[in-house]
Amino acid sequence: MVKGIILSLFFSVFAFAKYTQEAYYVYGKQNLRYFAPYKELTIDHVTASGFEVYGPKGLGQFITRANIRAAVLDTKASITRAKYPTPEETAQRIQMAVSKFPQIAQMMSIGKSVKGRDLWVIKISKNVRVNDNRPEFKYIANMHGDEIMGRELMVLLIEDLLSNYGKDAYLTKLVDTTQIYILPSMNPDGAALIQRGNANWVDLNRDFPDFSEKGNDKNTLDGRAVETQAIMKWQASRKFQLSANYHGGAEVVSLPFDTVPDKFPLADLVNGLGVEYATNAPYIGASKVFKNGITNGYAWYEVNGGMQDWSWNWYKDLQITVELSNQKYPDPSTIPYYYQQNRKALIAYIARVHTINQSRMVR
Repeated sequence: MVKGIILSLFFSVFAFAKYTQEAYYVYGKQNLRYFAPYKELTIDHVTASGFEVYGPKGLGQFITRANIRAAVLDTKASITRAKYPTPEETAQRIQMAVSKFPQIAQMMSIGKSVKGRDLWVIKISKNVRVNDNRPEFKYIANMHGDEIMGRELMVLLIEDLLSNYGKDAYLTKLVDTTQIYILPSMNPDGAALIQRGNANWVDLNRDFPDFSEKGNDKNTLDGRAVETQAIMKWQASRKFQLSANYHGGAEVVSLPFDTVPDKFPLADLVNGLGVEYATNAPYIGASKVFKNGITNGYAWYEVNGGMQDWSWNWYKDLQITVELSNQKYPDPSTIPYYYQQNRKALIAYIARVHTINQSRMVR
């Protein structure tokens, strides 16, 4: 009771901004009850041993005053090996790949980050500049700047699809019949700074409209990060039917809903998609923590303002979340391993855009 009073008094000045200026690992899952009620805070990657908590400046003081055992999370301090490419180097690499295949690849900016970096989307499809009735699919990675593996896998997937077009019959047909959109980095500023939030410390995966959150239950751009706004405008302009977004810090496929305990309307379909992805990515399917390598998002931990639930609620774009690696910033030498482990799953999941309409609700 005393801890609850202390937290309430301390955070009364912070309104409801989802800032990530301070980050801690809190020991003991039982301490979750002291943090969960506060919308100012981001809870992440809950395990039996503890969880991550992110918040505005002063979070450390509030943890100290509450006498809760915790340790500072500092991604930058933990990185002692080779560095990953910069956002600019990544963009150059993608541009080089796209330039070799102008008939099936197009690179476009859907907006700018806080620091003016382009949010580059790559469209891969036969007659790439034509918008027609072929199913639209999207991948988004690197929403959290310090969760880097997704960005690297998206780059390799782009190169794989392009270089094997006309050589691999299955991939060629997939590209011919699908409009594939890939956003390797939603948060290039965060990637450059090696921090979770954007350049203004906003947690982008807590920044979307949320149908369960009073005051945030309208699909409006007002008050949101520029990166979030870019995604919202892009989504509204397209007809995506199936999507996935990539994170790090665990190895599991997380399924909607994230924000409420309600059963997802297409629970059987989405569970099947999750199991299939995890099975096709052997190290995820073999998880000793998550049965069959999947979890319901809310059952794991509540996420308010997440992109996954937003995309379904307002656009009926069915989306899953893939946590790729237990380390958010693993050694770059592991990139080929993670790609080979996920390659089959990445490709098979894209192909599912052609079959889900047989099982899902009418848009």
